[in-house]
Amino acid sequence: MLKNVVFTCIFIVFYFSANPCFAQDKLNTTELNMVKKLIKEKHQLESNNELKSSYKLQIFSGPLDDAKNTRVKFETLEFDLDSKIIYQTPNYKVWVGNYRNRIQADRAFDKIKSEYPNTLIIRPGK
Repeated sequence: MLKNVVFTCIFIVFYFSANPCFAQDKLNTTELNMVKKLIKEKHQLESNNELKSSYKLQIFSGPLDDAKNTRVKFETLEFDLDSKIIYQTPNYKVWVGNYRNRIQADRAFDKIKSEYPNTLIIRPGK
């Protein structure tokens, strides 16, 4: 719900500032501060994986010790992908990669699936 509010606010600000009927030469201080605040909120949501529309590969889900071992093993395989451990109740998950579209994620999935047959393609925040 919060991301819908943020998008709506951003749309309203940019619509009224870009629409020729409402256009002014410059944004006033209040409008500029509102835009900065909304952009900051968007970055915060993206950093928490609440707003991202990217794809990732999940190669493990389970206890923390096993997640750490999986990540270390993955790093030694030299797939040249960044990995991180995420906690989602009740398991720790190892996510790798960051892909803008499903095609890129599918290509990486094909390379990794032989080593990690339980790999899933996920969209964090969806």
